[in-house]
Amino acid sequence: MSNWFGYDHLGRSMQARLSAALRLSLGLAGLSVLTAMIPGALLGAAAAWRGGFVDRAIGAVSEAFLALPGLLLVLMLTAIVPDSAAMLYLGISLVLWVEYFRITRALTKPLLASPAVEASRLLGFGPIYILRRHLWPEIAPVLLTVGAYGAASAIMAIAALGFVSVGVRPPTPELGAMMIELLPYYEEAPHAILQPIVTIFLIVLALQLIGGKNKP
Repeated sequence: MSNWFGYDHLGRSMQARLSAALRLSLGLAGLSVLTAMIPGALLGAAAAWRGGFVDRAIGAVSEAFLALPGLLLVLMLTAIVPDSAAMLYLGISLVLWVEYFRITRALTKPLLASPAVEASRLLGFGPIYILRRHLWPEIAPVLLTVGAYGAASAIMAIAALGFVSVGVRPPTPELGAMMIELLPYYEEAPHAILQPIVTIFLIVLALQLIGGKNKP
């Protein structure tokens, strides 16, 4: 059998389209998590380190993002530039960074008051050394765990938006868009529509298990 996954209603290989859709979803999710984690963690560390006005200002910006539902923000950005994977990635990143900021700020504040960090300051070590030696080893496991869960949430969001024809649209292979394309043919070929559904389920399950395994 040349194609184990069969063909869709237009005669396209399901195996090839699932592979392309999987690369797209994982790529967008991974890029969104990295883009959100790096500035979120740096801003959280800066807010905890500086305190005062800096902490209040960055905290106010994060609260403003939290006041707007995440999917609504993504929908607004994709409405500005339709059929753009870049806007989809940007919207998800803007939704995710707040979580990394809040977690990093909460974890960093007690660490900065610890005797080890105070000793490093008295010995003349700078912020980069303190971040690399004291802060990052403590917050990295938590951020990586949240990153796994964030990637799972991003994949679900991409699929949900594709299902309602927002963001990436046909003929670009995307798991959510494939589901809505194959939905009219569920009686004739139920195995076809089940393939993107099972793929999403397995990806999200794998990321959830990775996140649970990395819990500190």
